[in-house]
Amino acid sequence: MADGPNPFEDDLIENEFESPEKEKFLKTEPRESTDVTWDSIASKLLKDNYILTALELHTELVETGRELPRLRDYFSNPGNFERTKDDSPSPTLPRTSSVQTFDSLDFARYSDDGERQVDERVAVLEFELRKAHETVRSLRATLTMEAEKEMTTPEFTDTSQGMATDDVMRPMESRALNFLVNEYLLLNNYKLTSVTFSEENEQQDFEDWDDVGLNVARPPDLLSLFRDFGNHVMPVKETHNVSCETDIIDEQLEEMEMDWMDTKKQLEDRISDLEDEIQLYMQERDVLSEQVKILQIGPNRNIPNHSTPIAVKQDRSESVTSSISFSNISETATITDSEASYQPITDSEATSPQSDVNGADEDITIVTNGNMDDSLRLDDDFKTDVVDEAGGGHSVLEDRTVVDNSHNRKMAATFRQALQEVAFHVSHDNRIAAEVSKIGHSGGESVVTMLGRCLPHIVPNVLLAKREELIPLIICTAMLHSDSKERDQLLNILFNLIKKPDEDQRQMILTGCIAFAEHVGPTRLEAELLPQCWEQINHKYVERRLLVAEACGALSSYLPSEIRSSLLLSMLTQMLHEDKDEDVRESVVRSLGLLIGFICDNDKYSQGFELLHKALKDGSEKVLSAALHVLLPSFATWSYELGKLEHHLLHTILRELEDIGIIAAQRSSTYTNLPLDEHRFLLLLSQLQELVPFLFLSVLETGPYCDSLASVEHYQELDVCRFPDASCRLSDISIIIGDDRHLSNLVYLYEEYISQEWFESWDQLNWVVNNLIPRLLEISEGVGLSFNKVVGALCKLIQRICKTFGQSFTQNKIKPKFEELVNLPDNALDHQVNLGHTALTTCIIPVYSAGVLTCFNTEKEREYLGQFLKNVLFTLSFCRAPLDGLKAAFVELGSNPNNHELLLVVLWEGVVHTSPLVRATAASMFELLIKGIDDTLISTRVVPALVTLANDPEIPVRISTIPSVGAILENITNRRVLDRVYMQLQTFFDDPMYRDQHDMQVELIRTLARVGANTEPKFREECKYYCLITS
Repeated sequence: MADGPNPFEDDLIENEFESPEKEKFLKTEPRESTDVTWDSIASKLLKDNYILTALELHTELVETGRELPRLRDYFSNPGNFERTKDDSPSPTLPRTSSVQTFDSLDFARYSDDGERQVDERVAVLEFELRKAHETVRSLRATLTMEAEKEMTTPEFTDTSQGMATDDVMRPMESRALNFLVNEYLLLNNYKLTSVTFSEENEQQDFEDWDDVGLNVARPPDLLSLFRDFGNHVMPVKETHNVSCETDIIDEQLEEMEMDWMDTKKQLEDRISDLEDEIQLYMQERDVLSEQVKILQIGPNRNIPNHSTPIAVKQDRSESVTSSISFSNISETATITDSEASYQPITDSEATSPQSDVNGADEDITIVTNGNMDDSLRLDDDFKTDVVDEAGGGHSVLEDRTVVDNSHNRKMAATFRQALQEVAFHVSHDNRIAAEVSKIGHSGGESVVTMLGRCLPHIVPNVLLAKREELIPLIICTAMLHSDSKERDQLLNILFNLIKKPDEDQRQMILTGCIAFAEHVGPTRLEAELLPQCWEQINHKYVERRLLVAEACGALSSYLPSEIRSSLLLSMLTQMLHEDKDEDVRESVVRSLGLLIGFICDNDKYSQGFELLHKALKDGSEKVLSAALHVLLPSFATWSYELGKLEHHLLHTILRELEDIGIIAAQRSSTYTNLPLDEHRFLLLLSQLQELVPFLFLSVLETGPYCDSLASVEHYQELDVCRFPDASCRLSDISIIIGDDRHLSNLVYLYEEYISQEWFESWDQLNWVVNNLIPRLLEISEGVGLSFNKVVGALCKLIQRICKTFGQSFTQNKIKPKFEELVNLPDNALDHQVNLGHTALTTCIIPVYSAGVLTCFNTEKEREYLGQFLKNVLFTLSFCRAPLDGLKAAFVELGSNPNNHELLLVVLWEGVVHTSPLVRATAASMFELLIKGIDDTLISTRVVPALVTLANDPEIPVRISTIPSVGAILENITNRRVLDRVYMQLQTFFDDPMYRDQHDMQVELIRTLARVGANTEPKFREECKYYCLITS
């Protein structure tokens, strides 16, 4: 450091002011202020070695933005402060190893107070950091200049098609473009796209422009660059050198200007006429396209063509007939196919009146009853009436606004329509909901801006009970407003309009959302409406979460396929897993069913199956019902399209049924009483019942006879009772296949084909015969007989399969499988049946009797059923085997009154049988029928049979009649019948021969204890007296 006084030492400072040089300096005359500059002061300080003072001055000037080059160069040069070997360091001014310049010293530490703490070095480090930043900026500038020298200037070459540039993109250019594109997406509220774009460019920091390059100036945004592009590209024009007079008279200029104005006006008028003409042609094209669509919807109806007068309903009572004829249309006014397919006219254009057009190049004649404008107006009544005439039921214009990217799905239109109606039902009786549904065709931008400003102030001041009245206004304003921020605010108001919206209010809001989706298209729907749903996915109020779940399903058909498979599916998955309210989960399941009907990404199949499995294991009955009747049919359709119905979906359910039966058998101590998971077992059987129509459709549409489908000449009418009643609309096979004529012809060919003595089978039919039926038989054998609901569900499942696949299939494929199990050889009857190792003592008997033999209710089948029950009754009686299977069969058959006569005939055969074992079995079986049989059959058929058995010579037969007699006392109110039964019981009480029959006494006491509470008071007293005597 230079040898100079240290101004921070007091003694040196005092000596400095006392020196003669200082006094001389103070006594000198001051120069004029104009001669003293900051640079001269700095030069003086450096020259006299007042380094610290110069440093302080330099710092002050830098902070005020008046940096002196002299001081900057001096303090930035480390050579001014390097020591030599002769230099002696100041004893009070130690130097750190990191300090290389005089600027980085913090002299505040070296005061009279001594050395300060280590944290005072922060100021030094901050100064060093500032100098390091300056160095980095300097290096960036240097590197940028070097890079610019090496870069070659892109050469532009003029071509006949425009400007062509070098295709090679440099990294700096790529990063700059990425930054501008991301900035554009954020400014225009493409938030989801911006997030995806940022994730794909993880190596770039979009928050800092300096990450693009070194000292690269930031260009304006993309919109400014696009607008400025025209200022730099000049079209190539052919030029010629001509001579002209420079002195032009003002009058000539005025005449030329007037001529130009006249020409411009003529051209504008011509343009206006042509635009009106185009609008007229577009309306005519739209009317014709509507008629084409109507003809496609209702091919059996005679719909008039474009040359036939069109009936347009006006005021719902008066119709105006208009005919449009076109002739002598020039080539310039001809609408080609490409123009017709350019873009459908908007609903506002379709409903706006058109002016009369009488061009020179065309002759257009429009005949109406008064006004030409009304004849071309396509109003809502016209759309509704024309579609109703065609039998479509929905507006064609409404259907064309749906973004349907699922064209590669084979789902029938009727099934998809039924799926939408089941999953999202909108009441058309509500006035506000009907008003909201018309918004999609509204127009008028003049009041939109005003509504956007006023609505946020109006809504808070409206009563909560009346806020739904604002829904049409909010939706219409949000659709037509030009400012994206205002639209977001309005949609936020819509979703927060009602604190806890009830079902009707949610329908109004969702109807408005659908109208919004129809009007704005998928892009704005994704960018503006979906974020509002996402924000309320975890709302504390159940009604808000219900609104989100229902909105996901209602809007699924209006969104692109990619969004359905990703964002929408993720939202519903999260709500299904995390929401604790059963109503919300039910709504989620319904929306999932609707969403799966539109998903085209086959990779999402496994995720959809997991969601189905999750919903079917839910503990709520509401969620289970929605999963069975909405989600399962929708997923089954998708599974059928992918060829996974039999080998994945159905196989998984069957395997789970088998696992439940195996686990129950392992835990059971007896064969008849299995510890079965009844609820889960019944749910799996319900799933199989729902999938039977889809399985039959898979068999029906893959048979070899399908090749001859086109050769069917006449329409084969389908029997109304051909298929069993569907549990829901989505399980109706006519809705699944979508065409009654096609279904009828297929069923006709199928029945004709499999009715042959021999036919060639196919894979789907083989799977049913060799996989499904044997596995169901195995499950029936192992399920036990202790659960009546399980037995009934198995009977219904087998019966549904038989009815769906037809009588020929049942007779040739299903019945032989059961016959193999129930028909036993004579040498195995006694031993195996007695031990309960045959199908006669399992659930096979009720399933075969009530599920197979009663399907088609023919006389031949009824005779076979009666004979089968007699054989089982006799066999079990002779072998003294358990009667649980036979009793279960009588219970299932007795639930249908049409079978009562048949069952009584079977039991009467047992009553008159010669074997007392058979008679005793028949007597005990009467107890199962008494509750369901009418009084006439009781008095004429049952009571005589029981009286006969009660007087049987064999005591065991008499004992077997006691439970049946007690069942009559418990369930019958007919006085004549009761008197006969009382007399028979009195005989049992009073006859001395029964006093020593211990089994008789036990059975009487057991029966009286069971029926005593439900009998008459008189008989109840007699029961008490008898019990006292016997005790």
